[in-house]
Formats: sequence, C-alpha cells, structure tokens
Amino acid sequence: MKRRYALLGMTVLLAVAISVPAFGGPDNPVADTFASAKKTAKKALKKAKQANKKAKQAQTAADNAQSTANGAQTTANQAKNTANGAQTAADNAQASADNAQATADAAQTAAGNAQAAANAAQASANTKFDTTDFVAGPTSANDSSNFKLIAAGCPTGFEVTGGGHVIGGTGAGNVAATISQQYLNGWLVRADEVNAIASNWTVGATVNCID
Repeated sequence: MKRRYALLGMTVLLAVAISVPAFGGPDNPVADTFASAKKTAKKALKKAKQANKKAKQAQTAADNAQSTANGAQTTANQAKNTANGAQTAADNAQASADNAQATADAAQTAAGNAQAAANAAQASANTKFDTTDFVAGPTSANDSSNFKLIAAGCPTGFEVTGGGHVIGGTGAGNVAATISQQYLNGWLVRADEVNAIASNWTVGATVNCID
C-alpha cells in the first residue's frame, strides 16, 4: 500500500513538472526523464493492481478452504457423537443381558430348591404309608364292541390313591378312554371306539392302594 501511495506521488510530481516550466517544460530533458518515470509508474501501478487482484483471489480460495475444513470438522464431530451414542446403547444392552442372565440363574436356583423341597416332601409322605399295593384288574373281552366298561378294586382295608387303564388289541389306535376315575374303593374305566372299526380291542383297569 505504501508503494502504491509513492507511485501516485511520483505521478503527481511528473504532471506538475510537465505543466510548469520552472521544473522543466516539454523541451527540457528533465521532462522526458519524468515522462519515462511516469510510464514506469503506471506499469508498476498496473502490476500492483494485478497482484492485489490475485491476492484477493487467493484470500477467497483460502476462505473457501477454511469453510470446507470447518464443515469436515463438524461432520467428524457428529460422527463421533453418533459413535459415542452407539457405544452407550451397546453398554446398556450388555448390562440388560447381564441382568437377564442373573435373573435366569436365580430362577434356575429357585427351581432347583423347589424340586429338592418336593422330593423331600414326597420322601416324607412315603414314610407315612404303612403298605402300598398296585392292583391290576381284569381285562375286557378282545372283540370289536363299540364300548367297554371295566374296574379294578383295592383289597379290604386299603384306600385308593390313584389308578389308570391299558388299551390293547389290533384296534387300540381307534379307541379312547372316556372314563378313568375312582369309583367307591376302586378304579373305573370306560373305553369307546372313536371310529367304527371291525378290529378287536381290549381295555384293562389298574388301581393304586394304601392301608
């Protein structure tokens, strides 16, 4: 900028020298020298303007580069925040999984304790039975009747604790027990054909007893 002002000053001085004879008029060699200096000053001024233009262009490019860098930094910060959020979510999921595993382990332990208690209760109940007996009752005829009724009874002095039934024969797959329950001091079973069949089948009753 100082150079620019110096060139402008020289230009003014040259103009004065040309117009004022005291400084050497047009016929004075000094005037020619100043004219040459003026021309040189104009060229220098032109180059200065061009340099100034290039400097502004460079500044604009630098500003654009800085803006791009700022945008990239913002994107990087956002990506970092997203990654941090994902890590936090993963940590929370892991903590939830750990808690679920701990709950499952506790439930498994509780189930084991309950099974042990049930086994102990069963063993205690078994010691209270004086005598147990399993009675297999009679088996029905082996024919193709559409239903059959059969029963098994406990000996005198015994009580019923449970019972069941057995279906056999070639037609057993088409037969179902419609009654299987305690009746008086025994176990009563009724079996019926599910579909009309010509194959023979049987049904038998069983009963569990204690005294």
